[in-house]
Amino acid sequence: MIRVTINTFGYDQGAPAEASDIHLDIRRHVLDTHQIPVSETRTGLDPNIATAVLAAAGVAGIVDNTAMLAIGILQDVADARSRLVKISVGDTRGVHWSVGIAEEIANVLRMNGVPTEVFHREITHQD
Repeated sequence: MIRVTINTFGYDQGAPAEASDIHLDIRRHVLDTHQIPVSETRTGLDPNIATAVLAAAGVAGIVDNTAMLAIGILQDVADARSRLVKISVGDTRGVHWSVGIAEEIANVLRMNGVPTEVFHREITHQD
């Protein structure tokens, strides 16, 4: 049973219609969004882009804190049928920062035994 879903999106295309338990607006937390190497044709699923995203100041804390918050919410829900946490992660375009961060949050959750699915709204072909 999936216990966490993470959706990425780009604010350029509008915020997601569905509500989330945890909503991250990465535009507000990552100061220099131009530090990713030339990447017009690549996404946060590309290892080089993901490495650049995860190396940015503050990103490791965002990842760990978000994963731990999701785990805490799962543990505090009284009704086992309601144990699903929805996380949304948005940046301007929804293909670099949000994707790299969401994938790493999912990795941390999975390492902690939490089944997690990730969906990238702005990426039509996911590797």
